[in-house]
Amino acid sequence: AATVPPPVAATTAAADPTATFIAAAAPAAAAAPAAAPAVSGAGKPASAVAVMMPALSSTMKEGRITQWAKAIGDKVESGETLLVVESDKADMDVESFEDGFLAAIVTPEGESATVGAAVAYLATSKDAIAEVAAYAKVAGSNPAAAAAPAAAPVAAA
Repeated sequence: AATVPPPVAATTAAADPTATFIAAAAPAAAAAPAAAPAVSGAGKPASAVAVMMPALSSTMKEGRITQWAKAIGDKVESGETLLVVESDKADMDVESFEDGFLAAIVTPEGESATVGAAVAYLATSKDAIAEVAAYAKVAGSNPAAAAAPAAAPVAAA
């Protein structure tokens, strides 16, 4: 389990009283029970693979999806065209880097996503499609936010 090094926490706590709460909460978050059901947002299922919007040029900040080459439930093989993205320079085919099954499309055709955002999720097996799709509804384009523990409530003073 990850812990906060005491010298850093003590220094931070002395400089900022708010940090005491954050530093004190960090070890508890690390000790929290592992995986909860995918729909709770407590963590990404092992069977989920995020498909991220790639940077197709050095100046690209976002891309617009012009076409999905696969439909939900379709088998996807590494190297196969998964979607077509319109960047600031041209339309380009985007290939899958993983094998799996298309479980969820987060960014539909005609919509844009920032570089690095999840635009879809693959399931590693056909049986995992429903679990990954449920996770995708919670995670959306930001899988890190869905995997982060919820903030503890703070009592009013």
